[in-house]
Amino acid sequence: MSASPNLVTRSPMMATVSKVLSSLFVLSLLGAGWLAVHHMDTEGADHAEESTADVEAPIADRVTLTEGKLASAGLAFGLAEPHAIQHIHEVPGRIGYDQSHHIEVRSPIDGVLAKVLVKTGEVVDVGQTIAKISSPEIGQARAELMRQDSQEKLVAARYDRAKDVAANVRQFASMLEDRIDAAELETAFENRTIGDYRQTLQPAYVKYRLASELLENVRPLTGTGALSGRTIRERDAEYQVAMAEYQAARDQAIFDSTQAEREAHAELDNARRQTEIAREQLNAMLGGAKYVSSAEDDLSTLDIRSPIAGTVESRKFAENERVYRADGLFVIANTDKLYVSADIREQDWPAVSIEPGAEILVSVPALPDTQMTARVHYVGREVHADTNAVPLVAVIANQNGVLRPGMFARVSLPVGKPKTVLAVRPEAIFQHDNRDFVFVAVSDSEFQPTPVVCGDLRSEDWVEVQSGLTAGQRVVEKGVFVLKSEWLLEGEGE
Repeated sequence: MSASPNLVTRSPMMATVSKVLSSLFVLSLLGAGWLAVHHMDTEGADHAEESTADVEAPIADRVTLTEGKLASAGLAFGLAEPHAIQHIHEVPGRIGYDQSHHIEVRSPIDGVLAKVLVKTGEVVDVGQTIAKISSPEIGQARAELMRQDSQEKLVAARYDRAKDVAANVRQFASMLEDRIDAAELETAFENRTIGDYRQTLQPAYVKYRLASELLENVRPLTGTGALSGRTIRERDAEYQVAMAEYQAARDQAIFDSTQAEREAHAELDNARRQTEIAREQLNAMLGGAKYVSSAEDDLSTLDIRSPIAGTVESRKFAENERVYRADGLFVIANTDKLYVSADIREQDWPAVSIEPGAEILVSVPALPDTQMTARVHYVGREVHADTNAVPLVAVIANQNGVLRPGMFARVSLPVGKPKTVLAVRPEAIFQHDNRDFVFVAVSDSEFQPTPVVCGDLRSEDWVEVQSGLTAGQRVVEKGVFVLKSEWLLEGEGE
């Protein structure tokens, strides 16, 4: 009788467990079914993708053009042949002024900018007056130079007279030695000056001649008793005295006139030095400026002239403003020729062998589809520490004025030596599916698209072909787009 209660108690618990197990079983079946269905869907999708991937777009092996299409395509051909190609590397550059034709005109003196005769953007000629500066200091310096110049002219005139007098005195004395007649002597020196020397030299000569004549007259009477010996000795003594006085006067006249000439020459040299000192002081005040001049009616006004022919790029001061020495007044530039500068870095190091005068190509993004030629001016010798590069500067023509300083440019640098490789024209190459192709002419109307591998060597005219072509094959250079369109259309039709 005691076992019956236990049986009654376990029966509800067993029922509960049985229900839970049944529910779990059902859930397991549902999960297995979902996984099976999901696996089938995924497998189907993968198969679909594989099937799609296996099917490629149809591509025709060749392109055939009818006579009408050939006529309208305008095809042109070329041969794949070996060509010498030099590797070209483009580097960034910048357009700038030619520094030899870009000048800042500075004030050579302190003063007031009295007049400004040009405006920004105006074209000026070399030597054209562009401004006037008023400066009392420059007026004083010019006045001193003029005074010294006048003094030099006066001293020069005195020297010329002293030189003439000395020459005339020597000639006058020479003629006296030749016993020229007094009347003839007067005629010879009628319009010539010998200064005060005539008054001392000619009387001494007359006295000497008289004593000589008297002596000559009494000498024949010597020993005859007609004249006493004392008289003859007196005449001889008078002659000797007169001759000595004349010779002394002659020598003194020649010496004095020559000395006066030398003194006048020394004074002239000193006057010239003083004039040169005044001129150098004026030039130092002007800072050695070449293109300045003075107004004839105003010594204190300085004319500033343009040192080059060009355009007034900028003006720093207005009229009546105070300016000081070395203040920049104008910037004048001639942009008919400009500089293009670029840096040669390590990866382009072979480009440093470019010689001055070599031609390089330059393109400017602001002027699309335009290439210009520049001529290398110099390649730097020193590697800049901050850029690790060597500067290259080339001269580029700009007569039409389309280039402006500061423009960005692309500079094509030839790197290394030219190499001879198989090459075709750049326009012969086209791309399809990220591959390079050319059309090889099989016949006059059939063309085969041929994949090629292009090398690194490229120029404006040629592109290196490493594989895909052989020398002598005829390729299409013009009308490639038409052939490519026909090629793709024929492939879709298959």
